[in-house]
Amino acid sequence: MTSDDSRSTEFNPTRALADADGASRSMVESTDAPRGFMVVFVALVATFAALVNTVPWLVILSLGALSVPLFLWYHLVMRKRPKRRPVLERSRPYMGYFLLFYLVLFLSGYWVPDSWGEVAAKWLVVFALAWTFISLARRAELKNRLKDAHESCV
Repeated sequence: MTSDDSRSTEFNPTRALADADGASRSMVESTDAPRGFMVVFVALVATFAALVNTVPWLVILSLGALSVPLFLWYHLVMRKRPKRRPVLERSRPYMGYFLLFYLVLFLSGYWVPDSWGEVAAKWLVVFALAWTFISLARRAELKNRLKDAHESCV
């Protein structure tokens, strides 16, 4: 038996830490909402923001009915996933990105489109900015939950 064979059977702390980090990361990501849900949610919010001053409220309320099957899908998917462990405190980047998301929605109300081309442009801008801030907030929350899990005592 050579020294290389004895090394391969020994405990490797670097590999063990990498395996533990990968397992905790996959556990945290498995408790989060599916990415498809987030895309559809942001698209629906961007549609509301683009059409709010262009079409009658009855059309917007009927589009709001699309949120019922969306949240039913969310409930059915999240029911099968493991429950989240509550974090002790939210991170500042998470709150900042979420406030920027709300700021995009608020400022989109000041852009009143005159044509359907402008509605499409407004939708693209609101969707791109909202998706950017929601995905950054999601990433910050996952990072904060991992940090919180590593620092908490069991």
